[in-house]
Amino acid sequence: MGSIFVIQGLLIYIYAFDHNPPHIHVRSGSGDFTITLKDRIVEGRAKSSAIQLINRFIDEHEAELFDIWDKAQRGEKIEKVRR
Repeated sequence: MGSIFVIQGLLIYIYAFDHNPPHIHVRSGSGDFTITLKDRIVEGRAKSSAIQLINRFIDEHEAELFDIWDKAQRGEKIEKVRR
């Protein structure tokens, strides 16, 4: 699966049949991390500026991200986040 969104060089992924809690994977040149959608718990290495950017992205697209997460867990085709 390709990324569902790219923002300022950060690639954002949601994988099918992934473990709970709902989260996104973020890849960047400075490190990879995951962040949960509800509690915003970060695992991995990331610059604080990247985490802040992703938190704003989640704030703006939270309902859509949860919808994509649910579809991915059912094995349905998922689309990129709409701008």
